Amino acid sequence: MAGNENSGGMRPTAPQNNPANISATGGDGQSGQPQRYMSGLPYGSGGNMQQQAGAPMAQAPSPVAAPSAPGGLNELQGLLAGMTSIDAPPTDPTIPVSTGIDFGRGEGSSSMPAQYRSDQRDTEALDLIKKYLPDLINATRVSDAPDSYKKFVNYLKSQVI
Repeated sequence: MAGNENSGGMRPTAPQNNPANISATGGDGQSGQPQRYMSGLPYGSGGNMQQQAGAPMAQAPSPVAAPSAPGGLNELQGLLAGMTSIDAPPTDPTIPVSTGIDFGRGEGSSSMPAQYRSDQRDTEALDLIKKYLPDLINATRVSDAPDSYKKFVNYLKSQVI
């Protein structure tokens, strides 16, 4: 027989895996780190023990309560009061759900408030791609250039040409 059922492997019920068995103050409890004799030092270096006794370990910082938000729960409820749940029935059934998206029956992204619209500077982006494309192509010729990068540059070339 090759051992008993408790030998080898990870046992979740083992004492070392029980968080209740670990001291919250560290392995030596509240007394701090014990003094340890260091062998191999030259004769007369026993002062090391006095140094250890005279230099207590730093105390763990006391936990600090997280600052609460100004206004607390009442302010949060006030902010949420004007919002509609995503699964709520539509307030105006004549407006299609695709309104604000450039797809479907509703008005496109032009109906969205300015802060939610995407930046539509396609010509500037295309000019930048054209400007840096030769350098990007040269980088694909490096021996360890990843295939994903080469595919990306090929995609950019197809957009420019």
